[in-house]
Amino acid sequence: MIKRKEIIGDCTLYLGDCLRVMPTLDKVDAVVTDPPYRLESGGMTGKDMGGKFNLKKSNYLNNGEIVKCDIDWHDFMPVISSLVDRGHIYVMCNNRHVQNMLNSATKSKMKFHNLLVWDKVSPTPNRWYMKNCEFIGFFYKGKAFHINDCGSKQLIKMPLPMDNAHPTVKPVALMEHYVKNSTTRGQVTLDPFMGSGTTGVACAKLGRKFIGIELDEDYFNIACERIRKAYDQPDLFIEPPKNLLQIDLLLDKK
Repeated sequence: MIKRKEIIGDCTLYLGDCLRVMPTLDKVDAVVTDPPYRLESGGMTGKDMGGKFNLKKSNYLNNGEIVKCDIDWHDFMPVISSLVDRGHIYVMCNNRHVQNMLNSATKSKMKFHNLLVWDKVSPTPNRWYMKNCEFIGFFYKGKAFHINDCGSKQLIKMPLPMDNAHPTVKPVALMEHYVKNSTTRGQVTLDPFMGSGTTGVACAKLGRKFIGIELDEDYFNIACERIRKAYDQPDLFIEPPKNLLQIDLLLDKK
């Protein structure tokens, strides 16, 4: 079930399958996650279009998987929902999965607040409008409460990170924005699809507790290293956690 567990400051990281790890967890205050999903075929079966946007067939293929994906929305959304009694849930997706996300959230008893938009600035080539946005379903459980900065806008514009630690890596500042708006210091944020640990880095910088789960060991190791560095270089306005600990346990060799 859990192949490895690391505790770094106020962050607890699990190497394992989130569908098996999440049922063992206590309730959390918020969820901020970018789940894996299969890309849809773009249908670029004709000739290269070329032109100033270089819509070549080789540059346009978008079928298959970016990361390992053998679960669907109806598998993980109910489990995520069960871990939040009262709190905010942010779930990211591309334009083709908005409907799946919203339907799964409703069936999982999440209540819809808003559909947020991240403008990545750099567009992906496409014959039906260049894709420069990703979408974030903003849901809540329990009694509704306002975000901490009510001046925040639905759309946030922020360029992609320069590093390539993960094929779908998000800016730390983006995750900080959502974590900071929906939690207070000491509250717990969960990311069941941790990837390279961007949400965990945001929590470490903000003085929030974090639980992250990742299936891929290589990305898990990257996440551990990034979160350690976040504590080594804390935000000047955030008090670092007391008794910084690191625990590395091999719980399951399977």
